[in-house]
Amino acid sequence: MTISTIRLVQIAGWGGLLVATTGFYLQNRLIDKVRNFDYYKDALKILRKHPGAVHFLGEPIKDKKFKLSDNQNNFSDGATAKFCVPVSGQKERGFYYFWAEKLDDKWSIVKAELELKSKPDERLVIVKQN
Repeated sequence: MTISTIRLVQIAGWGGLLVATTGFYLQNRLIDKVRNFDYYKDALKILRKHPGAVHFLGEPIKDKKFKLSDNQNNFSDGATAKFCVPVSGQKERGFYYFWAEKLDDKWSIVKAELELKSKPDERLVIVKQN
């Protein structure tokens, strides 16, 4: 029994679609998991309460989907975490960088900075721990 080339192309196409859909689904589940971690929620609360961030971005400040594949900016090893999250408001958009450390089973945001799209060479310091 031989299978025609057209049939093989159809099988490959549906297989590729299935693999891509599964990849996107799993990536979104991982991003949702990270968004539910305490350090992520705390970092976003700090940003949304910062007067300078509110002034430049405008309200409401929303976080966008970040890239899990960017392991230089987005990682957590259980004791430290570093993330670069795209954010936007009514006036402006940019990137929110934050660093967190876990001490005595409690996460703490040790550094946070906001980079605006209109000023990519400057960052507004949101948190700076001495």
